Amino acid sequence: MFQLNRPILAAVALDETTDEVLRQADALARSHKVDLHTCHVLPELYAVRPLFPHLHLDDALKLAELEASVRNALLKRIRAVIRGDPGGIDLIVEQGTAHAGILRAAENIGAGIIVVGGKANPEGLAVLGGAAECVVRYAHCPVLVARPSPAGRVLAATDFSDPALPAIEAAASEARRREAELAIIHVIELLPLVLSAGDGVIEGVLPIDVSEQLTTACRQRLDECVHRFEAKGGGLLRHGPAAPAILNAAVQLPAQLLVIGTHGRTGLGRLALGSVAEAVVRAAPCSTLVVRLA
Repeated sequence: MFQLNRPILAAVALDETTDEVLRQADALARSHKVDLHTCHVLPELYAVRPLFPHLHLDDALKLAELEASVRNALLKRIRAVIRGDPGGIDLIVEQGTAHAGILRAAENIGAGIIVVGGKANPEGLAVLGGAAECVVRYAHCPVLVARPSPAGRVLAATDFSDPALPAIEAAASEARRREAELAIIHVIELLPLVLSAGDGVIEGVLPIDVSEQLTTACRQRLDECVHRFEAKGGGLLRHGPAAPAILNAAVQLPAQLLVIGTHGRTGLGRLALGSVAEAVVRAAPCSTLVVRLA
């Protein structure tokens, strides 16, 4: 059972993604009755001046002034976005590389989930910033990529492997919290057959009866999954390249949240859905929750 009983860390860059990150992080914290922490990372400001050591004091004073300014800006955004008294929200200001500072803050507070912001490029397509992508790749806890999302279902993607189960449990929990229907998708990606023929090769496809048997077996597994998790949104069985199929389903439903699972701490290349998961996280049209296998 997916349970969130540790603090939530909202990583804010004080840009256009900040309000959505704060809104979704605050909603999680209130629902699960856990503490909310916000974090902003300043670039490394200290300069090495062996010939002018007296200037180190000036650098320290400037850094203190900058931190105070950032804290004031954070508090102003929090008061504008979060209802009620924000006095209990801890403001963390780190220094250094953005993703390293976020991960360090998450470790220090024992975060149960990190909330980061997803951006859109000039063409209007959803993209993942460099710092957010590194957080998703290396975080030791679930990561929610917060994006403006339509009202709709919670969509869980599965390949029927063990690492996908915690993701579906998390999706079911989020569907209940959001009072939304849960839908589960599985994509059958048929690869062409390559057969040796003397000095050459012959490409083909699976025989029709084999393809039908595979589809039937996957439909049965998907129906079992839908029944087990009481997914009122039903099961979606798709054929073709996995990433476009999942993204298209998220658009067509529409989905307000897409949930996927990942193996341990080895990064996006080892996501339960395979190499397509990185494309899904980067280009999802809605918020995306990446859940790690315990």
